[in-house]
Amino acid sequence: MDEEKMGLPPEGHFRGGRKKVFWIVIGAFLALFVLVVGLVAWRAFDTWRGRESVELLYEGLKRGQEELYQRQMADTYGGRTPQETLRMYIEAVEAGDYELASRYFIEENREKELRSFDNAIEEDIKNYLGPLKIILEREEGEYSLDEKYFSFNGSILISLVLYPNGIWKIVEI
Repeated sequence: MDEEKMGLPPEGHFRGGRKKVFWIVIGAFLALFVLVVGLVAWRAFDTWRGRESVELLYEGLKRGQEELYQRQMADTYGGRTPQETLRMYIEAVEAGDYELASRYFIEENREKELRSFDNAIEEDIKNYLGPLKIILEREEGEYSLDEKYFSFNGSILISLVLYPNGIWKIVEI
């Protein structure tokens, strides 16, 4: 039977159509392959960039930690015990040497401590020191489990921290 009579396209037409479909399929697979490779490459680049950011952050934190350690090692204001540091602080305030008194605080809180004495009158200072002296006399307080922090417990909370050079510094009163 004749192909034209059956309503089928001529024989050559079918072969050309198969080639066309073949190249469309190959093109689609290539496009999909390029897309997948592109996505994988983008994710790899994004991961690398993230890793670089984390490494830069780590280096910056490490440098900052080393600088802080060096400053703490060089800071010799304070006592070998929390009680000694508090006693030295009280003596400096009584003497009116607020600059020295502020040096018994950790670096971050010195300026705030020094400003707290601006416009202070003698009566206020006596009222401030009274409870501190009582706390020091009673020696009430406790160390943290790692013995790097100490808190005096009384009418006023006093927190201290042990610097790496063995000097105790006041965190807050």
